[in-house]
Amino acid sequence: MRNGIYMAEFGTGGIRHLAICSVKDGTIIGADVTHFITGEFVRKGHRFRGHLTLTRHSHRPDLREIAYLDRIESPFSGVGGDSFGEFQAEVVGRQGLRIHVSFHWLSGV
Repeated sequence: MRNGIYMAEFGTGGIRHLAICSVKDGTIIGADVTHFITGEFVRKGHRFRGHLTLTRHSHRPDLREIAYLDRIESPFSGVGGDSFGEFQAEVVGRQGLRIHVSFHWLSGV
């Protein structure tokens, strides 16, 4: 991943959401319609791993959520290039709940 703005599509089962995130020097900051997103990652070649924290900023009773938690801790690992990639993330405290995330670079900052 290179520094910049990314669009991420994440989901599990039939639930899909979009988020916009800024990536800079191994840190991630962003948001979707219900949660702020912060995190960090390390990259070695085309592989990376890290940790995300999602903290609720609003409730949307009309929206199906993946975990229905106010705070989500999620370690992840995946593969990607400079402009795109995908990873699998676990939801801590929700055994067996895995989220697939694909992302692509939109712009530099």
